Amino acid sequence: MNPQRSLIELDRIERIYPGSPPVEALRPATLAISSGDYVAVVGPSGSGKSTLLNVLGLLDVPTSGRYWLDGFDTGRLAPRQRAALRGSRIGFVFQAFHLMDHRSVLENVALTGTYSHLSRSRRHAAARDAIDRVGLTHRVDFLPSRLSGGERQRVAIARALAGSPKVLLCDEPTGNLDSHRAAEIIDLFEAMHADGLAVVVVTHDEGLAARAHRRLHVHDGEVTVSDDATHPRDDGAPTGRRAPEVIRP
Repeated sequence: MNPQRSLIELDRIERIYPGSPPVEALRPATLAISSGDYVAVVGPSGSGKSTLLNVLGLLDVPTSGRYWLDGFDTGRLAPRQRAALRGSRIGFVFQAFHLMDHRSVLENVALTGTYSHLSRSRRHAAARDAIDRVGLTHRVDFLPSRLSGGERQRVAIARALAGSPKVLLCDEPTGNLDSHRAAEIIDLFEAMHADGLAVVVVTHDEGLAARAHRRLHVHDGEVTVSDDATHPRDDGAPTGRRAPEVIRP
């Protein structure tokens, strides 16, 4: 664990879905993830891994507990503030790529800047930098249909990086790739981590999990940290937390 303030801190975060009986998808979890961490989230299908990732990504709201992201108490944010915080701090990579087939590599990656209200020139400059970073400069004008699976995932990673996130949240990023292409993506994640980006990967791929520096095991909604992932707090709150009103939509 890095000695600096944690980027992500969960304090007894729980997610229960209503029903008869209610589904306890995520049981009270307390953990911390620092800038520069490389974390694998592992466990059987249906164990709660995706629920945890959705909560971390501000795509789902926990039923109880507190979640600080980069010092912000996310439970005190309005929906538009949560969206703004998510867009400025988090990049997402999914198994299915989610690229627009009728748009070029550059246009797909530049879409990230649209949500930040950047000018077209700034969006394209940031997109080209991200495309260079994942080694696809020679494919910048290609359509996704002309790319291999590994190249399409690289485009998806570039799209996530174009927003200059502090953490990359990945859901089964090698699930649609053969072993050779998967190894390339794993190497790319290690390069991102070496550059100081926090990487959190939900995976069934043991090869990917083995390369991560820490593991979170999820089973029946219970999160077990494989190392000392929690930070003791004297006052129940992380150091340097900030007021939610600073976040703008």
